[in-house]
Amino acid sequence: MTSRERVLAALAGEPLDRPPVSFWGHVYHRESSAAELVAHTLERWRAYRWDWVKLNPRKHYHVEPWGVRYRYTGVPNEKPTVEHWPVHEPADWDRIDERPHDQGALGEQLEAVRELRRALPKDVPVLQTVFTPLAILAELTEPPEALRDLMPREPKRLERALEAVTRTFERYVTEVMRAGADGIFLATTDWGSREFVTPESLRRWSRPYDLRLLAAAGPSRYHTMHVCKRDNLLYEFAGYPVGAFSWDATAPGNPGLGEALAKLKAAVMGGIDHEGALEATGGRRFLFAPGCSIPPETSDATLAALRDEVERAPARQGGS
Repeated sequence: MTSRERVLAALAGEPLDRPPVSFWGHVYHRESSAAELVAHTLERWRAYRWDWVKLNPRKHYHVEPWGVRYRYTGVPNEKPTVEHWPVHEPADWDRIDERPHDQGALGEQLEAVRELRRALPKDVPVLQTVFTPLAILAELTEPPEALRDLMPREPKRLERALEAVTRTFERYVTEVMRAGADGIFLATTDWGSREFVTPESLRRWSRPYDLRLLAAAGPSRYHTMHVCKRDNLLYEFAGYPVGAFSWDATAPGNPGLGEALAKLKAAVMGGIDHEGALEATGGRRFLFAPGCSIPPETSDATLAALRDEVERAPARQGGS
C-alpha cells in the first residue's frame, strides 16, 4: 500500500498491510522560519518515512499576531520562555481585534505548508497544526488560568475577543487547505482537560468556535482532533467532523484506545505502547502516533525502533 492508501484505509477501518505511523515533536532551535521548519520536518520524514506528516510549528505561532513573544536561547532542546503578552487587565481584551491571516507568523506557516507539500511525494498526506480559538485566547494572557477566572465576570469582552480570533483563523485555515494541506490537526492544549474546563464551559466557549474552524477548512477525512492533557473531556468532542481523534491514551484519567474506539465513530491515534495499542484496537481504525509531541531529546534510535516495530506488525483485516 502507498502511505495515502494506508492512512485512508485506517481512517475507514478497512484492511491494512500494517498500521500507518507518524511521529512529531519540537526542534526548538529550528522553528523560527518556514525554511528551517520544513528542512527539519523533511529530514525526519526521509529518515523514517512516516505515512503522514504533521507539521509541528513553534508552539506560539498562532498568538504572535497579537504580540505574544517568546525568548529562544538557541540551545538545542531548550524550551523557549514567554517574555511578552498583550492582556494584563480586563480592558486589554478590548484591543484583541482581527488580524491578517496571511502575514507575519501566519503567512510564514502558509509558506511552510506550500514548501512541504511541494517537497513531499503526493502520496504522503500533510496536516497543519491549528489550535482551538479558546486555546489561542488563553495564551494572550498570563497565567492562562486568568482567562478561566474571567469568563463569568466579563463574558461580553471575551466573546468579542474570541470572535476576532475565530474570524482570523477561519480565513487562515481556508488558506492552509488551499496551500496544500490535506487536513488540520486541531489541538485544545489545556482547554480540553477537567483541570481547566467543565463540559458546560466547553460547550459554551469552545465547541461553536471549533466547529467554525472545521467548517472553514472544509470537509476532509484527514482532519484530526487532538485533546491534550490528562483528565481530558474527549467525548465532549465526539461529534466533531473529523477523521481521527488524538490524545494521550495512557495519561491518568483519560480513556484508553479500546474504550474510545467503541464510543467514537472516527479513528483513534495516540499512545506509543505498540503491542498494547494493537491489542486494544485490534488494529482497526488505529494510527500509530504519539499521545502528544515527543520530547525534543528523543533519540534517533528510539524513533527508528518505533518505525521498525510497526513494519513487523501483522496485516489487519479492518472492520469497525
